[in-house]
Amino acid sequence: MADENTAEQPLDMEEVCFQIIANVGMAKSLYIDSISKAKEGDFDAARQMIEQGSEAYVEGHNVHLQLLANDAGGKSVNFSMLLMHAEDQLMGAESFRIIAEDFIDVYERLKKLEG
Repeated sequence: MADENTAEQPLDMEEVCFQIIANVGMAKSLYIDSISKAKEGDFDAARQMIEQGSEAYVEGHNVHLQLLANDAGGKSVNFSMLLMHAEDQLMGAESFRIIAEDFIDVYERLKKLEG
């Protein structure tokens, strides 16, 4: 989407939706896996997974942001169930990041109390 030629061509909404879904799906998986690492006591790996997940999330978010910019600029964005699913996955991944960060903190406090 960063290519100048792409801006002149109509968006392939299916491709755009799958870009969002793939990126935020990877983010969500990393967030979930970070909880497992924290449970094992590997807090550095858990936080690294949060960081990697956030990078993947931003990729998906940027694609979504381009859709919003196009819509605001008068380029109509066709709404579909696939787009709704992509947006749902985007929001769900963000929620999992918040939950995962809290779990990491809780497991770290627990380990300190047990140690």
